[in-house]
Amino acid sequence: MRQLRELRHRRRLASLIVVTLMIGLLSTSCGLSKDELAGAAHPSLPPGRSNSDTGTNADSGIGNSESGTHVDDNHTGSSPGQTVALLHPQPPVITIEPPVMLDQPTEQNTDFLSPQGAKLVALTFDDGPDGHYTPAILDILKAKKIHATFFTVGTQVKRYGKVMRRIRDEGSEIGNHSYAHKDLSKLDSNPILNQIKWTDELIHKQIGYVPRLVRAPYGATSPLLKQIVKDNGRELIGWTVDTRDWAGSSVAAMRANVNKNTHPGGIILMHSFGSKHVSNTVELLPLIIKDLQNKGYTFVTVSELLAAKAHSNHAKTKQG
Repeated sequence: MRQLRELRHRRRLASLIVVTLMIGLLSTSCGLSKDELAGAAHPSLPPGRSNSDTGTNADSGIGNSESGTHVDDNHTGSSPGQTVALLHPQPPVITIEPPVMLDQPTEQNTDFLSPQGAKLVALTFDDGPDGHYTPAILDILKAKKIHATFFTVGTQVKRYGKVMRRIRDEGSEIGNHSYAHKDLSKLDSNPILNQIKWTDELIHKQIGYVPRLVRAPYGATSPLLKQIVKDNGRELIGWTVDTRDWAGSSVAAMRANVNKNTHPGGIILMHSFGSKHVSNTVELLPLIIKDLQNKGYTFVTVSELLAAKAHSNHAKTKQG
């Protein structure tokens, strides 16, 4: 009996030694500390957290910052050099998607001749700036000694300040095309004002003044949008000729379209970013410049076009 008890005792000791050795080997090979092995009882908790941690990550989401916002309805932002107060110090970061433009002509401009009888036309470019196609377009305009109007999107203005300043320095005009290319015709007044004023602030930061011209994304307008733009001392600008470069139209098709549909006082819509084949627009530009110059057209900015129209209307009123 005594021998049997000693045998059982030795077996238990041997088992304990084996278990101890196995635990040591596992701990060494996995690099786990005693505390970390103990923490395996709570696999749902990340390292450094306890069951009492209930805080939330303040940076985990933005939410809809365009609703329930206080808006300064009295601020126009229409004077060059005037600082515009942001409705939100930091607008939400939004990635602009390539637009699907509406084929909708402008309501603000009709065909006309300037008092001197010159045939005027304005080239406009939407959705930029960017770092590739907008500079290529500017190179062509500079070589041809022509100025155009660029309707810029806030998310792009933030990224390409140098290109914005080049547009200004080379004599072309800059307009507001919303912050994130949203359909403003479907928004209430506060979100509309946010989209415009956020972009005002960004443009002012880059070039030192707030633009007077506004173009609605997709050309989509509403009575509310028109009233807000008017109340803020701005001009809502559309177009008379849509090149349809946004749809990826061929250079030949766009050239024929422009030549057929351009009339005195026209505004031609193109894109310097966001369309399917902006390279086609770059290829098209010198061709239509040559075509329209051969027809006797003079290229002006949209503001120059509006000024000539106002002057012409004033002259007609005096004559009447």
